[in-house]
Amino acid sequence: MAEEADMSYTTKTPVSNAAPRPGAPAASSGTPRRVAARFVSTAIAAMIAAVTLLITGSGAAYAEGAHFVPEATDVNWDGSVATVTFREVDVALETEETTISVRVTADVYAVCDQGPSTVQIHRMGTSLQANDYPIGEDGVVEGTARVPLRVAGLQLPGYTCQVTWVSVVAYLEDFWTGATLVRRAGEVSI
Repeated sequence: MAEEADMSYTTKTPVSNAAPRPGAPAASSGTPRRVAARFVSTAIAAMIAAVTLLITGSGAAYAEGAHFVPEATDVNWDGSVATVTFREVDVALETEETTISVRVTADVYAVCDQGPSTVQIHRMGTSLQANDYPIGEDGVVEGTARVPLRVAGLQLPGYTCQVTWVSVVAYLEDFWTGATLVRRAGEVSI
């Protein structure tokens, strides 16, 4: 009678209680079973998201004709708050509201004088705000966003500074319809 070979094996991994040396890669987080469980749960979550997107479609598919009206969009900035009024049309979502983000960027140039010394300054500031806005029965979304925005560093101690040029740009995006618009402010004085 032939003996059956023992096919099981054991490996030994050295264990050290010493602190890892600086710059060394971090140790694996968790046992192989935990790593595999995290991988499986992440894969399942990704599959659920993909199936949901296939079944329900994306918001952009529901409102493929939605767009912002450039002529109905206005941007103003008083040095501390940017006010953006807008209109989006042809919005056809299965909800009563949509989410619109408004990002405002201000470029400011100033000249500062102190006797014969002159310094030119260029500063920039950006602020972002996202809010929900109701969709009218006619598929129109009208709103006003007030976005706090300050540009620091426009004054130098001991200098007299005067703003010489300002450019303010608003970037609008509807998260659900995919509509976007970039709108530059008209004449701005702060």
